[in-house]
Amino acid sequence: MRCNWKIVIKSVIIFQFQFKVMPLNFAGISPVFQKIWKFYEVIMEKTNFIIIFMGDMGYGDMGCYGTKAIRTPVMDQIAANGVKFTDLYSASPICTPSRCGLLTGRYPQRVGLPRVLFPKDEEGLTDAEKTIADCLKEGDYKSACLGKWHLGCRPEHYPTRHGFDYYFGLLYSNDMNPLHLYENKEAIETEVDQAQLTRRYTDQAISFIQSTHQENTEQPFFIYIAHTMPHIPLYVEPEFRGRSNAGVYGDTIECIDYHLGRLMDTLDELRLTDDTLVIVTSDNGPWFEGSTGGLRSRKFDTYEGGMRMPCVAQYSRLILPGSVCTNPASQMDFLPTFLTLAGLDQPSNRVIDGLDILPLIKGKSMPERPLYYLQRY
Repeated sequence: MRCNWKIVIKSVIIFQFQFKVMPLNFAGISPVFQKIWKFYEVIMEKTNFIIIFMGDMGYGDMGCYGTKAIRTPVMDQIAANGVKFTDLYSASPICTPSRCGLLTGRYPQRVGLPRVLFPKDEEGLTDAEKTIADCLKEGDYKSACLGKWHLGCRPEHYPTRHGFDYYFGLLYSNDMNPLHLYENKEAIETEVDQAQLTRRYTDQAISFIQSTHQENTEQPFFIYIAHTMPHIPLYVEPEFRGRSNAGVYGDTIECIDYHLGRLMDTLDELRLTDDTLVIVTSDNGPWFEGSTGGLRSRKFDTYEGGMRMPCVAQYSRLILPGSVCTNPASQMDFLPTFLTLAGLDQPSNRVIDGLDILPLIKGKSMPERPLYYLQRY
């Protein structure tokens, strides 16, 4: 049974006023009431969620993580406005299982997706699993999945079977064939211009936000943008080629950063910035190009360079500007944390390996998690 925290907190507030069970200070409001009211405001104004999930971007490939070769002013500004995680880990050092962990909050081994999927594979994310989008449906959220899916390419595995109202992207990695561009359940292009994918994913995200807001200004949303780049083969819009000092790899990241800026501008224009938690991170460590920031090894390995991810997030309602979180955290933590912010319960009929890290996001401490499980590919 779902717990409606809005009703609970509202009842507590009414109870305080009617029965005066808490002493008021000279300002007329008790400290306890102030804390209750602050959290009440957060969940009454439903949080929107946006995850920007890069493909194969290294720990050292954002400006705020030390790179001088790649300019990422928008990502750096998100860190300045919110929090930078120094020790956030993926669920796996490779594509499919890392995405599985993020979206389900569960170790991919529990889900049965511990390896990379290929176009001829029959496996995929089954209806038995619940994604972030599935869970948020209970809170009347609208959700869009844009970009690389890589959790199965059979119709029963598509994003629209897993809580997403809209899908636009590639069903697997851009180095696999046949590479078709899908919209919802249909292949709409068989010859894909990969140089335009970053722009097109962002265009769809902006359109989804605008149309959702136009239909209902109170409608909460979740957008998951899983960028194809900088996974190889590398493609970039002509105007970004040669901009970075890290080759085409760096150019693709600068391109993503630019289009992320367009997305953030849209939130500003619609006055949704304060209501939206934006997270930028990567699925696993870099492959042939990219920087691990000095961490050992790369993609495929469970050393730090394969598992520790750059991650920045902003949400002005809860996160103090310029925060740095040095506590270990996991991308599997996103699901339970989002559900707390949405006032929803976690699924009770399965093990959720992620933790609600809202205290960490707010700059507080948490008990150490009892276990991290890592599996080399």
